[in-house]
Amino acid sequence: MRAVTAVPALPRRTVLGGAALAGLSLPTLAACDGGPNLGGGGGAAEPDLRAEVDRAEPGPAEGAGSVAVPFSARLLSALDPEAVNLVCSPLSAQVALTMAGLGAVGDTRAEMEEVLGGPMQELAEGANTLSQVLDAVGDAEREKEAEDAPEPPRASVVNGAWIQEGFEVHGPYLEDLGTWFGAGLFEADFAEEKPREQARQEINGWVAENTADLIEELVPEGTLSEDSRLVLVNALHVKAAWPKPLTREGGRFSTADGQELSVEMLSGDVTGWFEDDVCRATALPTHGDAISLALIQPVDTIGAVKQAWADAAEDPTAGLGALLAGVTESEDPVLVSVPALDVGWTDSLTDPLKQLGMEQAFTDAADFSGISDTSLLISDVIQEAVLTVDENGLEAAAATAVIAGAISAPAEPRTLVLDSPFLLVVFERSTLAPLVLGWIGDPTQTR
Repeated sequence: MRAVTAVPALPRRTVLGGAALAGLSLPTLAACDGGPNLGGGGGAAEPDLRAEVDRAEPGPAEGAGSVAVPFSARLLSALDPEAVNLVCSPLSAQVALTMAGLGAVGDTRAEMEEVLGGPMQELAEGANTLSQVLDAVGDAEREKEAEDAPEPPRASVVNGAWIQEGFEVHGPYLEDLGTWFGAGLFEADFAEEKPREQARQEINGWVAENTADLIEELVPEGTLSEDSRLVLVNALHVKAAWPKPLTREGGRFSTADGQELSVEMLSGDVTGWFEDDVCRATALPTHGDAISLALIQPVDTIGAVKQAWADAAEDPTAGLGALLAGVTESEDPVLVSVPALDVGWTDSLTDPLKQLGMEQAFTDAADFSGISDTSLLISDVIQEAVLTVDENGLEAAAATAVIAGAISAPAEPRTLVLDSPFLLVVFERSTLAPLVLGWIGDPTQTR
């Protein structure tokens, strides 16, 4: 057995504020009827403005996640290396920024495409496919209604947009929001303090509802201003049970600085192994086999793994992409042990995005003329993510995817004991889309 121990005032330039932002002529708009605008909260409110278009059909699931891999690897490497624990969703950020990027023009668009990992049309198509693949997660299990089976898994990626009342957007841009993201526009008044605060609460309420209340205040006080014209938001939520509960027992975890911690360890038998020069990995499958949790043990350091993934980001079949494919395709048996987790993280992504080369979008030189005739720039990009792992399953949220042969003797199981700093990836198996990523340096630090 191989044992591995992980030891307006217009025409002034307007500014966008919020989770992933940008500003947006009104042909082909349909006003929605019925009651006050709730900003999406409560699930009943309809957008005030929407294009009369159907949402595009999804493309093939296989390979759809590859569009998220390069950006995931690069963004993870650009985030705060001093953070002890960090979980994030580059996918959520990528989708929200793609909503903005569809209205970007010239050098602004070119920079965004370079950082996000592809042409905006391709990114939008990929986001549409992933969203609809995730919507279908658990459908088969819910139809079976087996009494003794674990709770069916659930996953979703949804999008919302809030616009300043009276702000004109180009019809083609609004059509893109409906076609690729299933989104319309909720009107809000960012100009005055009291209604601006109401709008902030409505946005946060929408996010909370779409993340099972795991993220309740994505947009902090003071983030929106009288210059805000549009807020684009993506919310992601995943909840899935293990096929059978893991064993929980006391154990030890060694931090990077040598501190020994007493922790609750979760153990079980799984199938799937990947190994390269910088890491070893396996994956915990969930009921229905749509969602998995990849667990990655560095050969050297977490930083070395992140750098290797970033260096290989141009090729979605290498680095992180190779790992996700490897643990999915492998049939090697593994005995895995990992700490129980309840971690969260929130921060602005503006500086990491600038570090990666997305600069013009945040400056006065930004060109979002595909959204509106009014000059716009991105003022901030905010993300919050949470992850819980226990003996029964996982739940994660973020806002900003038979050859018959001779019977042979069973392979001896490998062992992966994650009792020192490690990385993890929640991913959708059919698309190999990384949904939530991060690293753990101290599992006793909870949210």
